[in-house]
Parts: sequence; structure tokens; C-alpha cells
Amino acid sequence: MDYPVGIRTTPRNQEDMTDDHPGLTVLDLLREADCEAVIFDMDGVLADTEEFHLEAWIQLVETHSLENPDSGDTHKNVSDGMLKLIRGTFGQANDAIIPLLWKKAGRSPGAALESLSFEKEECYRNCARDRVRPMPGIEDFLRLLRDESIPAAIGTSGPEENVSFLLEEFGWTGLFSSLVHRGRFKAGKPAPDCFLKAVEDLGRAPAKTIVFEDSLHGLEAARKGGFLPAAIASTHEPGELTAIARWVFRDFLDLSC
Repeated sequence: MDYPVGIRTTPRNQEDMTDDHPGLTVLDLLREADCEAVIFDMDGVLADTEEFHLEAWIQLVETHSLENPDSGDTHKNVSDGMLKLIRGTFGQANDAIIPLLWKKAGRSPGAALESLSFEKEECYRNCARDRVRPMPGIEDFLRLLRDESIPAAIGTSGPEENVSFLLEEFGWTGLFSSLVHRGRFKAGKPAPDCFLKAVEDLGRAPAKTIVFEDSLHGLEAARKGGFLPAAIASTHEPGELTAIARWVFRDFLDLSC
């Protein structure tokens, strides 16, 4: 699906933007999209979680002695190559990521895949507890959706425990009409299953549903499913996202509420 370049925006990059003209408003966006629902990826969209997931992956690699890198590498027991591989998998599910990490080490997770995934996510929650913060502007955005009676959903490759953790950390109980975690769909991103399950819950059409994503895998999943993909440039530079997203924002402050 090709999108008209004229409606793609990165407001804080626009040279003619002033305090009196802050760029696209949320209501402008909703009208432009003829929007009936909004789906949010969780990590890197609702919350700035990248550093905590990275800490957890590093601990997993170190705990299981996957590498013995040179002393000149960034982390004592994790090579720069492994860090690059980890960052490149953001947006994918653990059942796809863990075999890649173990393969790089010349090993296989075998029957331990599920327990390794649980170990990593428990570590992530411990790292993020009392430290994780909502993405700038997201709470005003969610309140406006509620005021406009537009249902919101979470669509994530993360486990149910991570969804519950974030909602509790932020006090967001009741803001979302659908919570789709990894246990509720078959194929992970870039397959669209996650988002299709969310619109099934909401009773809405993909063509009138905006999906906010930060990863290339997630944006591709939205496009494959016939959704309206909007990128949050929290883990990629805006220029990397314009080819696949209809709109690109640095965060939700780029949308005036």
C-alpha cells in the first residue's frame, strides 16, 4: 500500500513550524484517517522501555555465557556484534529472538526456550520497576481518545505479565478496550495477527484503525494487515520510517492535543 507523501509528517523537523502552528493536532489526525480505533504497540510507543529490555537481554547473554568478547567491547561479556543483533530484533517475539542469539553462539535453546523467555521478561520487569516512564504526550493522547469515544487497544509481542506490569506502573487501568499480548495470537510481527486480534476485539475495520509502532517489524505488520501505520521514532531515526509509515512522529508531543 502506497501512501501520499503530502500527509506524512515529522512536525518537529518542519522548518516553518512556530509556536503558533505546532503541526498536526490529534483531532486533525483522527479526521484525516477517518479513524474509528487506535492500536498501540507497548514498548517504545506507550513507554520508553528500550534500555530496560536491553539490560535484560545483556543479563541473559551473560548468565548463559553465550560469549567471551574482547575486552575492548562495550560490555564485559557481550560483544558489540551481539548488541547489534539484539537491537535489530526489537519488535519481534522472544520465540524468534532467543534462537537467533543462541545460534550466534553456536548453540540451540532447545526445550529451554519457554523458561529462557520467562527469565528474560522477569529480568526486564525488575530493571524497569519504578524507573520506566510513559512516552511524552501519550497520557494526554489517551485522554482525548476517551473523550472522543474512540476505543484504544494494546497490541504487543510481549507477554501478559508485561502488559499488566505497565498498566499498574502508570495507573492506566480501564484506558484500553482490548489488551493483546503474545499469548493471544499465533504468528509474531511482521505478521499482522496481533493487530487483527485487537480489531476483532474492538469490532472495527483495519482500514479505519491507526496503529502506532516504533519498530520496522511492527510497521510492516500494520501495513500487511491493511491498517494505517503511524511511526514513533523512539528506536529509529525518522528517515528510516518514512517509506513504510503514513505518519512519523518523534513522540506524542508532536501531536497537539
